[in-house]
Amino acid sequence: MRGATLDGRYTLTERIGAGGMGEVWRATDARLDRQVAVKLLSLPPGTAGAERDRLLAMFGREARAAAALDSSYIVPVFDHGADGEAPYLVMALLSGRTVRELLAEGPLAPERVAMIAAQVCRALATAHRAGIVHRDIKPANVMLTDEGTAKVLDFGIAKFLDATIGGRLTTTADSPIGTLPYMAPERFTRGADDGRTDVYALGCMVYEMLTGAPPFDAVSAPALMHSHVYETPRKPSARRGGLAREWDELVGRMLEKAVDRRPTAEEARAVFEELALPAPRLTADTLPVEPPEHTGGPPRPAVSPLRRLAIGAVRPDPGMISYLPPPTRTKQPTTAAPWALRRRRGTWIGASATAAVLAVALLTFQAFGGDGDGDANGGKSGAGGPKAGTVAPVAKTQTLTLGSDADSEGPAPAVRDARKGGTVTVLEPNTITTLDPGNMWSGSERLISRLVHRSLTAFKTQPDGTVRLVGDLAQDTGRPSLEGRDWTFTLKPGLTYNDGSPVRAQDFVYAIRRALDPDAFPLGDRTLRSFLFGPEDAEGIGADHAMPPGTIETPDDRTIVFHLDGAHPDFNVVLAGPNSAPVPERVSKISATSTLLPSTGPYQIDSFTDAKNLTLTRNPKWRADTDPVRTAYPDRYEITGAVPLDEIKSRIRAAGSKSAVMTFSGSQDKDGLGTTDGAAGSGTHRVTSPAPFVHAYSIDSERVPELKVRQAIATAYPAADVLAASGEDGVTTHHLMPPGIRGSRDFDVHGAGEHGDPARARALLAEAGETGYPLILAYATTADEARGEVVRRALDKAGFKVTLKNVDVSDIYENVGEGEYDLVRVPMNAPGLPLASAYLPDSFDGRYTYPTTSNFSRLNSPAVNAAIDEANATADLAAAGEKWSTVDRRVMEQAVAIPVYVPVRTFLHTSRLKGLQVDLDGLSPLNAYVTD
Repeated sequence: MRGATLDGRYTLTERIGAGGMGEVWRATDARLDRQVAVKLLSLPPGTAGAERDRLLAMFGREARAAAALDSSYIVPVFDHGADGEAPYLVMALLSGRTVRELLAEGPLAPERVAMIAAQVCRALATAHRAGIVHRDIKPANVMLTDEGTAKVLDFGIAKFLDATIGGRLTTTADSPIGTLPYMAPERFTRGADDGRTDVYALGCMVYEMLTGAPPFDAVSAPALMHSHVYETPRKPSARRGGLAREWDELVGRMLEKAVDRRPTAEEARAVFEELALPAPRLTADTLPVEPPEHTGGPPRPAVSPLRRLAIGAVRPDPGMISYLPPPTRTKQPTTAAPWALRRRRGTWIGASATAAVLAVALLTFQAFGGDGDGDANGGKSGAGGPKAGTVAPVAKTQTLTLGSDADSEGPAPAVRDARKGGTVTVLEPNTITTLDPGNMWSGSERLISRLVHRSLTAFKTQPDGTVRLVGDLAQDTGRPSLEGRDWTFTLKPGLTYNDGSPVRAQDFVYAIRRALDPDAFPLGDRTLRSFLFGPEDAEGIGADHAMPPGTIETPDDRTIVFHLDGAHPDFNVVLAGPNSAPVPERVSKISATSTLLPSTGPYQIDSFTDAKNLTLTRNPKWRADTDPVRTAYPDRYEITGAVPLDEIKSRIRAAGSKSAVMTFSGSQDKDGLGTTDGAAGSGTHRVTSPAPFVHAYSIDSERVPELKVRQAIATAYPAADVLAASGEDGVTTHHLMPPGIRGSRDFDVHGAGEHGDPARARALLAEAGETGYPLILAYATTADEARGEVVRRALDKAGFKVTLKNVDVSDIYENVGEGEYDLVRVPMNAPGLPLASAYLPDSFDGRYTYPTTSNFSRLNSPAVNAAIDEANATADLAAAGEKWSTVDRRVMEQAVAIPVYVPVRTFLHTSRLKGLQVDLDGLSPLNAYVTD
């Protein structure tokens, strides 16, 4: 149609978009000599006579109604018409990107989400007042212009499209007009809808902007419809660690099944605009008050729109609405009144808030001591020194990308308001068993390792929480060749250990070679060994076996060349851990707990006694100008292991604001460290974050070979009930990639939901021709026995006959590998690494089986193997993450592993300690500092 002219006025020059609902063309308006966008729609084939006239008349009415909408956040409709059988709309031609295009780069910052959503709400409120419901709010229908204004597209065509396609989707014959991942329940049940149907769709879109995926992601259209009508999505904070709970409350309200329980667009706008405001420290001086005209007496603390929605008041009173700038047609928010400006300086809470509510408010906005570390700008100043910036409360490892050479340079960006000096006391529930980097595999020991031992590469978190891989001891992130089979690293010049001796390339070879003995280094890095030698030798070559010739070469003292067993484009990420720390040969006679172990980090081992009392002091030879990730403000760390949780809680509470006390690894127990710490004035902060692993049950596919039987097991599994029986805090899940892993996506292949579906499971079992199917579920701990009893009851109800078998903890995994049980719980993770490549192949690649891998399910699926190969061959980290998500889904389709829940960790620290950050290993102290 290029070159066609509509109604003698609009000449089509370039097609700029197309979809199931029509085409969009760039066009020239001959009358006004301007560029416009023309959306061409169509009538169903064969439409004629009275039906044609009816549809065109409907189109005209909708177009005129849309043209009457006057909002800066709605794409204006200039004209409409019909060229033969093709109705068209003429609209403003915008320059910018849709939210769908923005999401291709990952989730958005919460403040940006709030800004976009508030502007969309303004558009919706304008339309709803005019009686117009959009009915297809989604990321592709919201554009962010080059000036930063959100514009809603496609107003005024919903009823016409619904009529032209008979009330059905063009791609799915079972749904009304719209886009399935964003459609409200009433759209499927044919219930009454109003503007709050659009609010539900916006809630789905906000959920995706925050987490990277819509709230429901079923494998089929019917399953997706079922999810919208019957299922409750996981809270956004369960999929994005560190997200303020206010987001959970607001999005939860927007996604209510009942229309009348949702906020209106205007009510939601007020809350989004509040969330878009900065959240500085709450003090008595800045507590917001109602303006005098609303009080009838002395000012009293105001109740924010957010708090009102949180306690169930869906419709705020008229006075409350006035606390935010009123709807405006200008592109920028109106200037607030003086009382509103005062409001911006505080955090909103309810007038009757108790100390516990204050604690939550402070935690939400100031977790990890972020009470004004500075602006959001990291990096270096123009004067050549580090520019002070913020410490993001959560490292968003799921955003991992490769940093530039400049990112690998030191020093690390300074933290605003931080000062040098002070002692940090760390209380750990676990015993500290080793200080040797070859065995530092648990979360707390890995955090200790970061202070003492530097690695070839490291993770560097930006002020906005995004994470980059950078060179640590290496001058960059490495140079791959042969599609990732060979990797070359060059050390930074002038590196030394704490005794002044130089760090040499040969020290990395020795560090890896010595860790090949599985007896001496049982906790060594299996992923690193697997990448180097292949899965067969990942368990360790043994003390009497030499490293295969040519595996690692050192052409000179600063160059290391790795020759891998296969192509691994993400090998440089695997090196961001203690097992790639250098170890000189002189340590062969040094104990793994000795103070003589050499240090390359900012701290060295001063004393270590009783396997639980460790003191770290400054390394005098550490050079900050070579270190891109460590600021090293404290003078000293006093770390005590094997401290009971109750004692950790009481000691941190007692310390309050008097000293700097924290825990690295915290607790996964429900209420293990309490639920009320963080109240104003208590001096204690409580922080929670998802753990980097998934509790799952492995099914032996050789003992249970029928797919339908395995699907029946997975369908019956009561995830929420197993979590409740565990005694742990956590969130249920139905896939194997936990939060923080690049490519993690939420889906439920089997539709088991929170509590399982025993009726459907029984039907699947019947389809397989089975009844009373016997299963042996092995367990080793008291907690596993409680979990197992819940599973037994659910599976028995579904038609299985489950026997629980108690096995000694030292024998269970060997017995599982030998095929003695049908079901057993296994954790799925790669500690400290945001890579699915570090554990999914090891667990499900059918070309290798236990004991050379952890393939306890004995799965050998061509579809899974092919998906693993495709993911392993993908060099770009973001693209590889998507491929690993596909591997996750293929494994779920085979029903050989049943994910149940992701534990949630709790950390405590005192208010004297700032600059802390949650990451995969725990509460990281890399940028910690002690306040006066």
